[in-house]
Amino acid sequence: LESRKSIPRSFDKEIAVTTSENFTWKSRYSSTEKSDKHGRWARLCYHNNQLIAWVSRIEHVSQGTFFVVNDFFPTLQNDSPLYVGKETSFEAAKTGIENRFINFAKSIKIR
Repeated sequence: LESRKSIPRSFDKEIAVTTSENFTWKSRYSSTEKSDKHGRWARLCYHNNQLIAWVSRIEHVSQGTFFVVNDFFPTLQNDSPLYVGKETSFEAAKTGIENRFINFAKSIKIR
């Protein structure tokens, strides 16, 4: 049996770092804008090395391509403790996550 460390992994590659706010974005499954051979594509957002959000890209037959956002921190909204949303671009999803987390952090004074 091969050790797990020797098996190549096609995910968790860093794609961008915003050092001023301590956000790190990593790719999962595919490091390009195309899905992997199983149709998977995701980007994970970390703040100070803690996973705070996941963005999946969906290629829908009738609705086209969109991005599903899942935050893993409270959003201080009445309807749901966590945010789940849909965006038309990855940049919009990324900006939304970072802004929501900054507002959350300010509200509980961890920044």
